Amino acid sequence: MKFSHRFGFDPSRQAGPIVEDAPDWLRKEYLLRIVDKLTYIDLDSRQKNEENRPLGVKQLNERLSIESKREMQNDDWDSWTCIDGLHATVMAGTWYQFYDCVEVVGEALREAEPRYRSDDEASEIFNASREHERFKYPAYRDAVNALFDKHNVSWKLNGQGNLENALPKGLSNRIDALEEKLTDEFTPARVHFAKARAYVLGTHKDPENSIKESISALESVCRVFYPKSSSLGKALGQMRSDGTAPARLITAFERFYEYANDEPGVRHGDRYAPAAQLLDAELSLHLAVALIRYVMETKKNNTDTHSS
Repeated sequence: MKFSHRFGFDPSRQAGPIVEDAPDWLRKEYLLRIVDKLTYIDLDSRQKNEENRPLGVKQLNERLSIESKREMQNDDWDSWTCIDGLHATVMAGTWYQFYDCVEVVGEALREAEPRYRSDDEASEIFNASREHERFKYPAYRDAVNALFDKHNVSWKLNGQGNLENALPKGLSNRIDALEEKLTDEFTPARVHFAKARAYVLGTHKDPENSIKESISALESVCRVFYPKSSSLGKALGQMRSDGTAPARLITAFERFYEYANDEPGVRHGDRYAPAAQLLDAELSLHLAVALIRYVMETKKNNTDTHSS
């Protein structure tokens, strides 16, 4: 965060994190530092895209205008004024439409990535640097998150292109790393985990469903290792029997499972209204991350030990 914001000298900067707001100065910096470096003037044979940039200004503006319900003008299609038109679209929307635009630009970059596939292959063959990496979604995500972190914006882009509440960097990295590991037979667990994450960190909060999906992700992983188990409770019982983890640690797993089963509105209907808070859901997500990583690494280490 810059000097004038850290010490509250800038009257245009609100106190505390930026959540339901998108100040003009933030939008301008986003456009100048990030978007303008990814775009070229398209739909005009006189204009050359010499750097092979991924996003055409006019087509991107059309896409963002649809998202922000802005009607494009004749000037937006003119090569001399189209950049101003794109800027006007991003500047004119409501605060939440600005963040919609941030996600849409990321989506457009992900769609454009196949055009660089042949360059990737050539770079691998000749051991050359990949100049176009700056035009791909991961570089965009890092640039947006750095900008938002600089200005204390409480949103960050995740690996799937969705904005969610920012977490401490170390924890965020562990969550991202876990999601990348949930492939192949763990794909169902990945689906549950993505939902748990979205319900607590995304824009549509639902703590009960987040807790349910966190437990379901853990249950799905455990049942991969114990396919004969019909529930998480039975899988934990088998883990206790075969010594996969210390008994007291298994007990902690079981208490987490019992909490989810007993909490109204999480895994079962109840005569009492749901009362789970966002902090409960966030804690459950973090517990699920830790427990899933523990189970996967423990089972992997046991397998390696027995095979060697």
